[in-house]
Amino acid sequence: MKRLLILAILCSLSFTGLTAQIRYCMSYADYQEGKWTELDTLKLKGRNKNHRIKIENDSLNEIIKDEAFAVLYHDTLLVNKAHMYYNGERFGKGYAPAFIYRDGQILFVSRLPHEKDVTGTPAVFSFSVMFGAIGGVLVAGAYAAANDGQYCFLVKREYEGGRKEARMIDDKFMKRFEEKSPEFYADYMSAKKNQRNSAANILRVFRHWRLIS
Repeated sequence: MKRLLILAILCSLSFTGLTAQIRYCMSYADYQEGKWTELDTLKLKGRNKNHRIKIENDSLNEIIKDEAFAVLYHDTLLVNKAHMYYNGERFGKGYAPAFIYRDGQILFVSRLPHEKDVTGTPAVFSFSVMFGAIGGVLVAGAYAAANDGQYCFLVKREYEGGRKEARMIDDKFMKRFEEKSPEFYADYMSAKKNQRNSAANILRVFRHWRLIS
């Protein structure tokens, strides 16, 4: 467990240097290499749970909407799901809240790709317009606790052409901690069976054990 905490602390320190302004990166590889491009401003727009990032420059707006991988808004990380897949299904357009997990992996929160919100559009995690000031972890934790059907995913890999594959954090994923981090695993397993895989429980456990930043 000490190793997990050390990795989380190091990750948090490396992330702190990126929190002073608004930036975007074009690919998962760029994110991993710290290649960010600065933005002057951005607007969050949307309806119900389906949110979009809006840039005043039309050409740049299309890039952010369709091609960019992630946007960093002060202390809040947002990941573009436009080319993100899980089990062969595409999530849909829009940005999801994300967190830095352990040794730099990205964790994001969303419904399953085939599940729709009340508007009939692919569900994207909702934000208050003040999310930057409140802080991403607190907003996501509160929202996940109040809404069913949200799960946590890790960006698993990126293919040539921009397609990205995600992996859900579920019982199978968490099983790896049973022997090497029994207290952490027991905390996860303490939730009711039908709630263990929920974003509310995953974020609760990961925040408590300082595995996300």
